[in-house]
This record gives sequence, structure tokens and C-alpha cells, in this order.
Amino acid sequence: MAWHSTDRRLDARLVGLLLALGSFALFVWHITRPAAPFFDETHYLPAARALIERSGPINIEHPLFAKSAIAAGILLFGDNSLGWRLPSALFAAVAVAAFFWIACMLFRSVRLATLSTLLLIFNQTLFVQARIAMLEMPMTAMLLVAAGCLLQARRSDQHRSRWNFAGAVALGLAIGAKWLAVPYAALFLGLAFWWRWRDAGGGSTARLRAALPELLALGVVTGAVYLLTFWPAFLYARNPMTLGHLLGFQWEMLRSQSSHLAPHPYQSAWWTWPVMARPIWYLFEKTGASYETVLLIGNPVVYWGGLLVVLLALSGWIRQRSAALMATVALYLFSLGIWIVIPKQIGFFYYYNLSAIALCLVIPAFFQGLGPRGERVLGWITALAAAMFVYFYPIISAYPLPTDDTWTHWVWMNSWR
Repeated sequence: MAWHSTDRRLDARLVGLLLALGSFALFVWHITRPAAPFFDETHYLPAARALIERSGPINIEHPLFAKSAIAAGILLFGDNSLGWRLPSALFAAVAVAAFFWIACMLFRSVRLATLSTLLLIFNQTLFVQARIAMLEMPMTAMLLVAAGCLLQARRSDQHRSRWNFAGAVALGLAIGAKWLAVPYAALFLGLAFWWRWRDAGGGSTARLRAALPELLALGVVTGAVYLLTFWPAFLYARNPMTLGHLLGFQWEMLRSQSSHLAPHPYQSAWWTWPVMARPIWYLFEKTGASYETVLLIGNPVVYWGGLLVVLLALSGWIRQRSAALMATVALYLFSLGIWIVIPKQIGFFYYYNLSAIALCLVIPAFFQGLGPRGERVLGWITALAAAMFVYFYPIISAYPLPTDDTWTHWVWMNSWR
């Protein structure tokens, strides 16, 4: 981090470490509830076990990195709910640390970066995804690490190539977790190219000669790391991967993802996600004398408050157009615009997770522009978000609830049922 003194740099690192450790403790508290697989764990746990047993390919529509992480958790902690879910919690803590790093560079303020990161921790969807064996957390963590590395490269002339290389490695791992990372990789590498182009001297030809080789090198590293994440498939006893089939297998994955899907009761369109019109019940089961429920629902303070800031910025009502605000709003629009372009037959609310993370930067960027008074207001908003997290905690954490209509207290709209 580029700070003006060693003390401030050490303070930032200590705060980032504490936030990561504190969030990890929050994520793993009762992470073993429920004891049985739920929601999409039923898809990814068999795939992880197949990697351990080397039995053959399962769930071929997604790459292997995130499923390999689940397999590692099973090998280290057992084939149980702790082993399945602990990798997601670890990656979520990495995501928190990387987000704090990004916020420090963006806002140049440890206090603002801390409040931003607390909004992320309390945005609720991160919490839910940190406690389930799915692909989202490895992808999210590596994307945030990559973004941090590329921003750091922008601020570090002496070690720019080293940071860019690290960012490309992280991008390859993110794509190796889930293909949703591909548009973000294109964005990040495009920005790295643009920054190098702008900083290079001379005319257009000289700038291109300076920037293009670096872009090609980063693209090669990203692609190579992505392909390396398939190495467990070479160990299968049935239909093992071969070098000759590796590239062709990518088309098989694409066909699997593009195949016709039956309608799902929790499917939703992209324009409904910002207002949380259709959250997802990951779990709703009766266990003995209680219900266990996990509702993927965002924190209204973050989701609706952040959307309001975006709309005000786009309308022109907000006159203070800081670079940080415009950049974060653009990132949010990019993350949502992906789903306008991607030809997905069926969409789900959890596709909005990365957009919600962007909102955790949009809100602080707006209040930073209001000066010290705005930062004080942001502190109160963060406290309100924390209170809202506590309010929703029983219904997002599989906390045992009475077998009556208690759960309806958290259901504010009929579409949430």
C-alpha cells in the first residue's frame, strides 16, 4: 500500500488483518449447520469427491479450481459439513482482506476503508456464500486479489511488472473457479493496458509497442494458470484429461452451460436483483422441533441504499462527481450489464453478488465527497447495516426457529416467500 509513512502502512495492515480474522470467525460460527448438504452443495460435493477418488468427470459445466478447494477441505477436515464449507469461509476472509486493500488505495483513508469493509461483511449475501460449498467465494476472492494487485501495480513503478504478474495469476484462478470471472478479467487487463498506454511516452506507435507486449504477457499468464487448474482431471481413472483434449474440453463445458434448463421456482431476471424482488431460500427444513432456514437476502441498507446512490449519480442530482464515485458506479453498472449481454436462459439472485460488493464501494465514495460530515454519516449508516445484519441473522444462518410462523417476521414482501 502506498502510504506516506511506515506507521500508517503498518496500521492499515493491522486493521486489514483484524477485519479478515474477525470476519472469518463470524463466517465459521456454527458453519456446520445444517449437517446435511443443501442447495447447490448437492452438485459440487459429488464433483469434489470424484476429484478425491479420481473416479471420473462430474459437473463438467464448471472448471475445477473451486471444486478442488472443496476437495482439499474434505481431505483436511473430513467428509462432513465442516470440511465441505470451510474453504468457502477461508476464501471469504481473503476476499475481505483484498477488499480492504482496494478500499485503502481508492479512498486513501484507513477509516473509510474500514467502514467500506464492514459494509461488505454485513451485506449478508457474502455471509451466506461464505458458509456454503459453492463456487462463488473462490472466484470472488481471486477477483478481488487480482483487482488489488493491478491497482497496486498502477501505484508502484518499481514493482509494476511483479504486481501485474500476481494479478494475472489471480485472474487465472478466478476463471478456474467459475467462468463468470472472464468479463472481469477482460476489464482488468484492459485497464492495465490503458494505464500502460497512457503512461508511455511518444506517439501512438511507441505507446502501442510499450503496452501491447505487457498485455499479451498478462493474457498468456492468465490463460496458462487457468489451464493448469485442470491438472486433477489428468488423474481420473475414467476418461482422464489429455493435453490434446484440454482445449476441446472447453467447448464441451460451453455446450453444457448453454444446454436447455427447466424452469426453476427461484429463477429471476437481472432487473429484479437490485431491488431484491426474488431472494432465494437456500434452506427451509424442519429438524426435530425447529426449522432451519437460510435465505439469501441482501442487507437493505447496502442493497437499497447503494442503489439509491447509483440512481442519484446517474440522474445528475449528485453534483460532487469524484473520480472514486464515478469509478465505483461504472464498476457497478459493468457488473450488472454483464447479465444483459450474457445469453443465460435462467438467472438467479446470487448472480448479483459481485454487484453488491461494488455497492460497498459506491456508498463510501459518495459520502467521502461530502467531507468530514459525510464520513460521520457513513459511520452511522454502517452501524445501521450492522443492526440490520443482526436482525436478519437467524434466517440467514440456519439458526433453529420455532415450528410456527416466526419465520414470516423477516419476510417483508410476498415475493420473498
